[in-house]
Amino acid sequence: MTTLFKLSRLRIYGLLLGMYVIGLCPSIAAQGLAAFDDSSSVTTGPISSSPAAESSSWSSPSEAQTTENIGPSVTRSAGTPCDLASPLGCIKDVLHDQVGIWTAPARLRGRKLLWLLPIAGATALAFEYDVPAMNALGPSPTRIRASNDFAHVGSGYVLVGAAALSYAFGRLEHKQRPREAGMLALEAVADASLVTEFLKLATNRQRPFVAPGTGKFWPDDSEIYTFNGSFPSGHSAATWAFARVMVEETPGHPWLHVLLYGVASGVSIARVTGQNHFPSDALVGSLIGYTVGGYVYRHHSQFYVPKASFISLAPLYSPATASYGASLSFHP
Repeated sequence: MTTLFKLSRLRIYGLLLGMYVIGLCPSIAAQGLAAFDDSSSVTTGPISSSPAAESSSWSSPSEAQTTENIGPSVTRSAGTPCDLASPLGCIKDVLHDQVGIWTAPARLRGRKLLWLLPIAGATALAFEYDVPAMNALGPSPTRIRASNDFAHVGSGYVLVGAAALSYAFGRLEHKQRPREAGMLALEAVADASLVTEFLKLATNRQRPFVAPGTGKFWPDDSEIYTFNGSFPSGHSAATWAFARVMVEETPGHPWLHVLLYGVASGVSIARVTGQNHFPSDALVGSLIGYTVGGYVYRHHSQFYVPKASFISLAPLYSPATASYGASLSFHP
């Protein structure tokens, strides 16, 4: 009886840890830097060149101007910047990122906590309908093969290769923005992968193709741990982290943003239709990737300018029709 009690307690602790991270990631995405920091300052390494001095299609003219009239200044402390030429700086950045990501809930205050409710509700629904959704898909070798082929876009070698190409282009052409985009994309993929691998180890969920296909957590109790669990989706997290950084680094290119987020969404869906993950795995993985990508950009980009986040609700009255209403304004 004592042994069974200890095993049950371990399961509960793991579930609580998983839900802790599920809640923290979406709230960070919605509220931005303020959810992570007690102030508007960001601490990273020094920057080798000024964005105002760069002429590149990656940056808009407004970004090359001074930012003191746009928002709070971004302060940076001395240190080694993240660059392939100085990998030690990248390792330090990733370690600092992990500390900031995992301790973020301690800095959530007031209305920021409200963002936990809709995300927690969506995640709970996804968990509830995981098995019915997979059963509704049914067996289809053609669909599974096509889904798995497309999901290779979210593989590490593809994302790392794309980020490396951006970095190499920036270095060869002496353009700071694509160089930074490549480095931050690599850093975001690394951060998102670390978070998802830890959660896989903590939750140890069976994949949909493992009989009986119910996605059981800790199927072997707490005796066996694996980094190949189903929850959350690592492909989804890495792809969304990469896409978020690239979108933030390429302002003024909406069609490119639609393409990047479309591909990331496609990878998340393909991991489900390919029977590698349940819907909740893909949902949580996508949220983790999106928020981690935003975190990395805000904390390490020299082009980042803080923006105000707000939600306002104002009553409306029309004398002509004697009707009442309300106006909701939202800027994440």
